[in-house]
Amino acid sequence: MTHIPMTRLLPRHPYDHDRDRGSAPVQMAIIFPFVILLTLAAVQGFLWAYARNVAQTAAREGVSAGRMYEAGPGDGAVKAQAALDELAGNTLTGTAVSTAGSTDERIRIRVQGSALSLLPGVDGWTVSATMSGPVERWTTAGEG
Repeated sequence: MTHIPMTRLLPRHPYDHDRDRGSAPVQMAIIFPFVILLTLAAVQGFLWAYARNVAQTAAREGVSAGRMYEAGPGDGAVKAQAALDELAGNTLTGTAVSTAGSTDERIRIRVQGSALSLLPGVDGWTVSATMSGPVERWTTAGEG
């Protein structure tokens, strides 16, 4: 049987096993900013999705109001703006409502704005929603 001296089994210095001491805070200092950026990016994405949903709802409300019998594109734009005033708050800023592209048979409402930005000095992502629908009208048999 071979004899192994005890000095080989024990560390040379009593603190050799502590060489990695303090590395966890350094690792966190490197990784944590990326975790914060990922979290901010996720929240920013959710804010954009919510602002897009608000714009779509306002455009849909505008089309519903503007396509009614004896209503016009102006009525739809007013209803869309009212929906924006009620729903948007500060999540959708710099809003604009347009009825460009509307005809006597079809109404088209476009809502544009910017989603709220979490980063100071950075503009929010542009949000746009367009809805259209046929205008209600009375017809008689044989008319198109």
